[in-house]
Amino acid sequence: MRTTRAALAAVASAVTLLGLCAAPVAADPPQPPRHITGKVIRGGADGRPHELFCPAPFQAYSGGFTIKARKGARFIEEPADLLESRPNDTATGWIVAVRKGQLLPSPHPHRAHPRIEPADLVVHVVCTQDMPTHGM
Repeated sequence: MRTTRAALAAVASAVTLLGLCAAPVAADPPQPPRHITGKVIRGGADGRPHELFCPAPFQAYSGGFTIKARKGARFIEEPADLLESRPNDTATGWIVAVRKGQLLPSPHPHRAHPRIEPADLVVHVVCTQDMPTHGM
């Protein structure tokens, strides 16, 4: 009888211990979304893809870009061509490919021909830890 009671007590202790081990661990509270602004990419509105990453463990939720003309320059009249604006394949960053020209003043005052070069580009990404399920 004593052996049975000792065995039952040991089993009860093990079950209690397992229950404590299996108890859910309080998770860190979710972080609010972060807006990350990349550095100015000189001539980056050249139509090639440029990528900005989220810090770990965040994932890209949204993104975009800003184009800028350099000091003393002005945009050409044609609208910008947006070729790509999307998350990368692992959703860890945002990819932008845009084409927009700028007219730079001639470095030689006696020449009236301005140079056309790609405008500068800044990529933006909104990063979040909790990806929305969108009705899943």
